Amino acid sequence: MTWRRAAADKRHLIWPLAFAIVANVALLVLVLYPLSQKVANGEQHAEAAAAELDAARKNFAAARATVTGKDTADKALRQFYSTVLPPDLSGARRSLTKIEQLLAKSSLRREGSRMRPEVVRDSELSKLAVTVDFTGNYPDVRRFIYAIETSPEFLVIENVELIQDAEGKTALSVTVTVATYYRAGGDGN
Repeated sequence: MTWRRAAADKRHLIWPLAFAIVANVALLVLVLYPLSQKVANGEQHAEAAAAELDAARKNFAAARATVTGKDTADKALRQFYSTVLPPDLSGARRSLTKIEQLLAKSSLRREGSRMRPEVVRDSELSKLAVTVDFTGNYPDVRRFIYAIETSPEFLVIENVELIQDAEGKTALSVTVTVATYYRAGGDGN
């Protein structure tokens, strides 16, 4: 009973207090909860935007590395064209004459040779190949092939055919195709 009596006596304080509590609950439900949801959504959008920005930065760095790599490769290719490859057909012929010197140095006997220029399809390079027939013993053939492979000229061994005589002689008949490449324009640039 004392609670009823206290409530009746303090009614002028209880009603405003109850109204304030109801107003606070209504403010919490109607205003603050939706705002907290907007803030949470804003944080999620900010995190997603930060992740997209990070991905975009990584893509940009990869693209920059690709451009730098392409520039480096282009520079190396230009240097290769200007310093390693013969500048034209006559330079390629001079490079392949080195084979005659290597044959003599390796104690091999030249039987014959054929030179043929070829256009490399979809390229600004052309190829000059020489097929050389010679005889000699196996260690000399190995020395000759090693000399071609370590030559400062750009020489590519395309084919090697070894035939040993049926009589079992130590001399081998060898056919080697060696090629070099040069700029197709022929002007050396």
